[in-house]
Amino acid sequence: MKLTKKLFSLVFVIILLATGLLVYLNYQILKDYFTGLSYAPSAEMTAVKEKLSLTDRADLIFKASFPVLEAKEEFNLDCDSHDSEISVLGCFTNEKIYVYDIKSSELSGIIESTTAHELLHAIWFRLSGAEKAALTPLLESVYDENVESLKDTLENYEAEDRLDELYVRVGTQIPSLPEELEVHYQKYFENRASLVEFYENYIAPFNELKAKIDALEKELESLKTEIDSETAEYESRAEKFNSDVYNFNACANTVNCYTEFAFYARRAELVAEEKNLNLMFENLDLKVSEYNTKVEEYNKNVLKSNNLQKVINSNSVPSLETEN
Repeated sequence: MKLTKKLFSLVFVIILLATGLLVYLNYQILKDYFTGLSYAPSAEMTAVKEKLSLTDRADLIFKASFPVLEAKEEFNLDCDSHDSEISVLGCFTNEKIYVYDIKSSELSGIIESTTAHELLHAIWFRLSGAEKAALTPLLESVYDENVESLKDTLENYEAEDRLDELYVRVGTQIPSLPEELEVHYQKYFENRASLVEFYENYIAPFNELKAKIDALEKELESLKTEIDSETAEYESRAEKFNSDVYNFNACANTVNCYTEFAFYARRAELVAEEKNLNLMFENLDLKVSEYNTKVEEYNKNVLKSNNLQKVINSNSVPSLETEN
């Protein structure tokens, strides 16, 4: 009987120790669970969460981060966003997620993409040092393969912040990843491809406008070069033509300056040159009109791009100009 009691006590102690170890190892999960119990999302944020296809673990982190959609005044305060030159779409600060509530039918997916982006910041925050170390070479490998699309947004980050941002952008923006990374992100998102689609949908209008603006810039530069060159040639030939006409008239009014044959021959040359000059002028006029039309198109696209930038910038001042 005494032996049984001792054995029971030993088993009880082992159970307590095992329980304590389990609690220790899952402290963050338990913390997230109890923290998230008081989270009451808006209907809009609930709809966003459903579109993200979160796993159970990600759902706990989501609730524990209290993600909210905010209008510009509250958002600027919570995210300390006060720069009219920089567009901040969301932030993860003080272990909470804030998303700028952007209202735009042209930027479909921007709220979902931003929320997923900030949720990945919250997830990175919870990863252990060993997990981050294991992910680092994989992330850097993806960066090397996607330098053009990632460099501009990452080059100004300090080392630790850069890795955090790289982790987030790789997860939400890069379609194809090494299997190890895909397996990692699958711990949090059942359909990571949908995150990339959200990003591509909202970034598409910006990319399309940039492509149009860049193409128009090249076309305008090329057309201006043609116009400048042809204008210089026209002016030079027109100046010579005017001088030739003056000399022709002077000679025509001088006795015995021209034979009859030479007079009509020279006159025919001048008439032909006048026609050529008129044709040159008409072609130049068409090119100038084409140039002006392209300038209008360029300005229209720049205005549209600026307006879109203002839509996503919580510190922007509404433009007095309106798009036609």
